[in-house]
Amino acid sequence: MIFDTVSIRNTYASYYPTSASIALYRTGSGAYGTALPMILYAGNQTGIPALSSSTNVSASRPSKVTGAYSYTISAGQGSKSVSISTALIDSLGSGASNCLFIDAGSRTANYMSFNGRNDLTKVVLTINWASRTTACSAPTSCSVNATLAEGNVTLSWSGAASGTNNTISSYEIQYSESSNNSTWGGWVALTTVTTTATSGNVSVSPPATRGYYRRFQIRTRGTAGSSYYSGWKISTNSVRKNTLPTAPTSFSVSPTTYNNQNVTLSWSGATAGTSAIKQYNIEHCTSTDGSTWSSWSTLTTVTSSTTSGSKVVTPTTVAGTYTKYRISVTDTLNAVSSYKESNSIYAAITACGAPTACSVNITLAENSVTLSWSGATSGAGNTITSYEIQYSESADGATWGAWAALSTLTTTATSGSVSVEPSSMRGYYRRFQVRTRGTAGSTYYSDWKISTNSVRKNTLPTAPSVFTAEPEIYEANSIQITWSGAIAGTSPIKQYVLQKATSMDAITWSAYEAVATILSTETFGSYETLASITAGTYTRYRINVADTLGAVSSYVLSNHVKKNSPPSVPVISAPMANSATYNTTPRFLITTGTEPDGQTQLAGVKIGTNGWQDSYNNSELFSQSGYLGNGVKTIYQAPTQAYGSLAVTFRCVDEGIFSSSTEVGRVITILADPFEAVLPNDTKVKAAHIITLRAAVNNVRNYYGLSAVIWNENIIAGETLVRNWPYHIKEIRTALEEVVDLINQFDPTSAFDLPEVDWLPLGFGRPRADVMNQLYSLVLQL
Repeated sequence: MIFDTVSIRNTYASYYPTSASIALYRTGSGAYGTALPMILYAGNQTGIPALSSSTNVSASRPSKVTGAYSYTISAGQGSKSVSISTALIDSLGSGASNCLFIDAGSRTANYMSFNGRNDLTKVVLTINWASRTTACSAPTSCSVNATLAEGNVTLSWSGAASGTNNTISSYEIQYSESSNNSTWGGWVALTTVTTTATSGNVSVSPPATRGYYRRFQIRTRGTAGSSYYSGWKISTNSVRKNTLPTAPTSFSVSPTTYNNQNVTLSWSGATAGTSAIKQYNIEHCTSTDGSTWSSWSTLTTVTSSTTSGSKVVTPTTVAGTYTKYRISVTDTLNAVSSYKESNSIYAAITACGAPTACSVNITLAENSVTLSWSGATSGAGNTITSYEIQYSESADGATWGAWAALSTLTTTATSGSVSVEPSSMRGYYRRFQVRTRGTAGSTYYSDWKISTNSVRKNTLPTAPSVFTAEPEIYEANSIQITWSGAIAGTSPIKQYVLQKATSMDAITWSAYEAVATILSTETFGSYETLASITAGTYTRYRINVADTLGAVSSYVLSNHVKKNSPPSVPVISAPMANSATYNTTPRFLITTGTEPDGQTQLAGVKIGTNGWQDSYNNSELFSQSGYLGNGVKTIYQAPTQAYGSLAVTFRCVDEGIFSSSTEVGRVITILADPFEAVLPNDTKVKAAHIITLRAAVNNVRNYYGLSAVIWNENIIAGETLVRNWPYHIKEIRTALEEVVDLINQFDPTSAFDLPEVDWLPLGFGRPRADVMNQLYSLVLQL
């Protein structure tokens, strides 16, 4: 029985057997009741047919590769299964053999028989496999990135590999040291870097001892454990710990005593370590007694690779201060040497220098000006801290008063400026002086510098002496303002400011409000402005003058002007509206209204579309004519008018401005004579005559605003008793007398009065023709 193991080895080349067994069926031939040995070998054989082949091949025994492995097949017929050695199977994977066979000698067939002796499908070989494990591979390269260092460098490696069933899990790093890069000490554990990569790097430090060398070795560690770690890979270079540079052997500062000046630091004798010199570091400290010193503080650095050098520095200017310096060297790896101290120097003291220039920017001023100075200097050890300022005054710019303290300006600058005021006395002069003060105190203040000019306090301009507003009463609200007599002060006139206030009674005035700012350099001028449009409003103005420096005079007041108020509406006592008269030259009873401005007024009448007739220009038509005062009564007697309707308009206009009151209109009717002629000894007075007369009387009374008469008895033709007629005539006469009295008593003149009526005797019975005609005539005159 031969098993072809070629395919087994190919399939399981990376595995090793963990267990194996052979299963077979023992037949009845031979001594089947006896347990018999089965001897297995691993060997080499040629000409083994393929597994799918059914051809029997006769061949010589395979050559044995292993020793005999004997197994006992239990007695009896039937299926048998025998566990076999994994060492026997493992030889299949090693490539030393290509088959597994039974070789029990020539007697084997006599002792044991089984199905399929030459048929591998009848005998089953079962092998259980596990993956085979190999060690990891060490990195192929390992080095540091810098061979001379002050601090850490980078150790890098690459080319490592995982083993079979042994993935990379980390790298173990060790180091050893040497003083000469030749003879090395023992290896010392350094660190472990956890990673699955085949390369890596880690920050490592040089030796602690300056000038010593350090090299490294690394090995790969895998998941299979320490038995499968790689070998060590030693770095191809090493890192040396940088050696320090040496401070200069000589370091000095000069001059040893200084004023307000720079000093020079000089050094030599510095040496580099294993790295070149990069720079020099300079620090300083101070003392007030040369014994007790302040802490060192950084002053400056000097970039240089030479072993000597110098540096100009500015020392403290605080008077009486000692200063010393120290220097160290830094190399290109930033390693720093120890310090070398210098000698000490001392800051001497001198007075500050006074300003070389001092002046004010304006020599004539109303308000503050600027005092400026420049050219001051600090003293040695005496830095400028402030400037002290004084002033003196003069009435004439020649004889000056004593100096008085003004202010102190704190500043370290060599120049400055400050806002200063002129004298409080107008027309006076003020000059200034300045001195420099420093840190060393009053003993070292500078001398005084007097200003090269002075500032004079501006004098005020004077308001105009004449200031008027016209017209005093206006209708159109354009007012002409004029002024003259203004006087400039020490500065030219620049402008006038005009303001106004209003009042309704010329006693209580509103606050002033701006009207205009009038740019002018003249001492006189005029301005047209608009006043109030509210009737009866008083307006007054005030004006001041300002100069080019903004100085302002007092105000001067104008007279007041007044917006004209028209007269109030006249009172028309007659005619009444829609009344009637029989007089073709009708009378109009007019009372003037009030003229609020105290002016006189004209009474005016317009009939129809004719022009206005007034009490001044048509004086013959008015009982009181000319310019009339308030509440004056006048009777207007119209020229002859035609019968019919008549429109009459009344007004009053004031004097000069001729503003009109509200107009009053009346529509009246001039009736034709309604009376039938009564002839003596011919006409018989009848009831109709009396009735007509009564109607006419009441029309006239209505014209003059009198109530209609309610007659005591109705007159009925054919019924009224004749004996009562004299009473009716008297009643009519009384009604007419009231009208006459109203006309004659209306005004104090008699210009258009009616003559006193001398009534004719009545007699008895019917009235006579002359009695009736007397009444008719009077009615037609009213």
